[in-house]
Amino acid sequence: MLAYAPGDLKGLIDSTPGESVLVHLGEHHAGRTLPDTGVDSHLAFESPRTQLMIRTLVKGSTIAGHFHTVCDEVVVITGGRGELLINGEWKAVKAGDVHVCPRGIVHSTRAPEEGLQFLSIFAPHLPTGTDINWL
Repeated sequence: MLAYAPGDLKGLIDSTPGESVLVHLGEHHAGRTLPDTGVDSHLAFESPRTQLMIRTLVKGSTIAGHFHTVCDEVVVITGGRGELLINGEWKAVKAGDVHVCPRGIVHSTRAPEEGLQFLSIFAPHLPTGTDINWL
């Protein structure tokens, strides 16, 4: 039994949405309309401490080289195949792969042969505007 009532912790909640989140990725991706090129990005959760984006990089697209000055980024590949620029080398990635990229490290993503589905988790939350420093 819980030692507190559900409303007791409301003062701690500073996230959007203000409740727990469960995402069925297959259903999520099936319901999205992708652009012709580039990346489709859906903000699924954010708080002052973290941010979760569900993303698809469209086949033939590249996210150019960049780094973050404030945030670390964790990339979890959930579908498709692509390549990540990691420590100056292009590495093939597929569902189940995880890339941890500390702030200040240059990285890039490309999907040359098929779309690449992934989660981007930023900690702390991206600052207002952006934390992307393009090369």
